[in-house]
Amino acid sequence: MSDFVKKCVGCDEMQFHDITFGEKAPGWVDGVYYPRNPKQEAGRSFLEERDGILKIHSRVWQEIEETGFGIYYYEETTQLSGELSGSNYLIKAVLVNPTGEPYTCHIRVNGIVKEEAVIVKPGEKREVTVTLCLTGDGFTLTFVTAALADIHEQVIEGDIYLEALEIREEPAKEKRQIPRIFLVSDSTVQSYERRFYPQTGWGQMLYRFFRGKDQYREYPAKHSTYSLARTYELPQAVIENRSIGGRSAKSFYEEGKLDQVLEILCPGDYMFVQFAHNDATAIRPNRYIPEEDFPFFIQRYIDACRRRGAQCVLVTPVTMRVLEEDGSNKLCFPGYREQMLKMGAEQGIPVLDLSKRSNDYLNKIGSEESKSLYMWLEEGEYPEGAYAAGVSDKAHLQEYGAQVYADMVAQMIQEYDRDGQLDGLKEMVAPIPIEDIRKPQKRTDGAGKARVYAEDAVTGFVAQEISVENGKGSFLLQWNRVEKAVSYHVYAKKKEELTFEVVRTVTKEEKESLAVLPFTAEGGIFWQYYVTAVFANGSEGHASRMIEVDLT
Repeated sequence: MSDFVKKCVGCDEMQFHDITFGEKAPGWVDGVYYPRNPKQEAGRSFLEERDGILKIHSRVWQEIEETGFGIYYYEETTQLSGELSGSNYLIKAVLVNPTGEPYTCHIRVNGIVKEEAVIVKPGEKREVTVTLCLTGDGFTLTFVTAALADIHEQVIEGDIYLEALEIREEPAKEKRQIPRIFLVSDSTVQSYERRFYPQTGWGQMLYRFFRGKDQYREYPAKHSTYSLARTYELPQAVIENRSIGGRSAKSFYEEGKLDQVLEILCPGDYMFVQFAHNDATAIRPNRYIPEEDFPFFIQRYIDACRRRGAQCVLVTPVTMRVLEEDGSNKLCFPGYREQMLKMGAEQGIPVLDLSKRSNDYLNKIGSEESKSLYMWLEEGEYPEGAYAAGVSDKAHLQEYGAQVYADMVAQMIQEYDRDGQLDGLKEMVAPIPIEDIRKPQKRTDGAGKARVYAEDAVTGFVAQEISVENGKGSFLLQWNRVEKAVSYHVYAKKKEELTFEVVRTVTKEEKESLAVLPFTAEGGIFWQYYVTAVFANGSEGHASRMIEVDLT
C-alpha cells in the first residue's frame, strides 16, 4: 500500500492501479457502437511520491464516433479504488503546485465528474471537497490534468500534485416530516418550459392527483445543475421532478444526475424510476443499453435507495402511439418492461406497470382518439408556441395525455396492496376517473384553423421601438394583463442558445402602472423572449408567444 494512502482516513483497503486504453475502439458492430475498453493493471506507473506529495500524471483525449452522437473521454492515469459501506462520503483533497506553471485538474468519482476545471497556480494550495455517493460497495477516484472543454482531437498530458486526501462518512440523514418523491426519468416525465406548451411530461402533472393540490407551490428544484428540474410542494408530500429528456438509466447516472438526488435522498423518501425510451436507441451510443444489460443499471437505483432507507419504485415505460397492421396499438419496449417486472418480483420492489395500463387505454379509445394524448398537432392548432407549424410525434405527450398518465400512476399507487411499501403514499394520492379530465377546448381562427387558448397564458406580447446605440439595445415590451397574476417572468436567450433564463420579474403593480415596459439588452445579438404569469402559489401560467428582438 502507498504511504500516501495510509494517511487517508478510513482507507485501509484502498489501492492504486493503472488504467490504460491502448487498443482502438471496435466501433460499429451489428448496429451497436463499442468504445475502447479500459485495461486495469496493478502498477503505479503514473505516480511519484516525494516529500509527502503525490505527483499524478495523466493522458487525456476525446474520440467522437462517426455519427457524432457518441462522445468518449479516455483518461489514462493511476486510479485509487476501494470498498466502503454506508451511503455518502466526503472526499477532501488538498492540491498544491510546486512548479512554475499553473495546472488544471478535474476529479472523477465512480467515473462521474464531481469537480471540473480546478486551476492551481504556482505556489498555491487548493482544498477541494466532493461527495462520493455509493450505489455499490466499490468506488474509484481519479485526478486528471485537463478540463473537458479543452479536449479537441488532441492528447493532453500533465501532472497534478496532491498533498493530502481525507475520506470520511457523512452523518446519517434523518427521516423528513414530509417525504419527497423523486421522479427519475426522461422526456415523457420531465417538466417543460412554458413556450413548449402543450408538450408536457406526466411528472409535471402528477401533483394534480394528490390531496392538497389547490395549495401546491412550484419552483425550480434546489441542488440541481439543470433548470428543468422542478419541485411541486404539497401539504403532505413534495414531488421532485428530476427527469430530463434524452437520458437513459446509464446516461442519467454517468452524467451525475442520480448523484444529485442521492446527495439529498433521506430515509422515508421515494424514488420513481422510469427508463427505456432512450435506453433502446442503439444509434445513440452514449445512452444505449441492450435489454440484457438493462438490469445492471437499474440495480444501481435500487441499491442506492436501499442504502439510504428510501423506497425505490419501478415504473414501466409509458407506451408510444405505434399502430399495428390491424390498427391496435403496439406495446412498446416489451423486453425492458419484462426486466423491470422480473426485478421487482425477485427483489420485492414495487413495480407500477404503466406500459400495460397506458397501452390498454389507447386500444380502448382507438387510434384517432389517441392523438389527443400525444404531440399530434395540426398546423395552427397552437399558433403562438413552438409547434405553430404542427407536429406528428408518437412518443411525447401533450398536456391532456400527461394528465391521463399521471392519473394512472396515482391510481396504481392507490391499488398497490402487496407488501405495504406504498401504504404511506396511498393516503396522499387522489386519482379521479379519466373521463373527468378536461380535454383542450379548441376553436377556429379566421382562417378556419384550430386554436387552443389557455386561461393562464400571456397574450398580446409584442416588442416596440427597437434601437441600438453604443453597443446596447433598448426596446419596449407590452402584453395583456392576466387575471390573478401577482407578477410576470420575462424569459430570454440568445437565438443560438438552447435554454431560456428569467432576465426580469415584473410585479403586478409595475405592470398595471405602465402601459409599456422599457428593456435593455446587449447589442450585436439576436434575442428571443417570452413571458409567463406567476400566481400566488408560485406556479407559472402558460407562455406567451415567442418574439425575436434583433439587436444586430
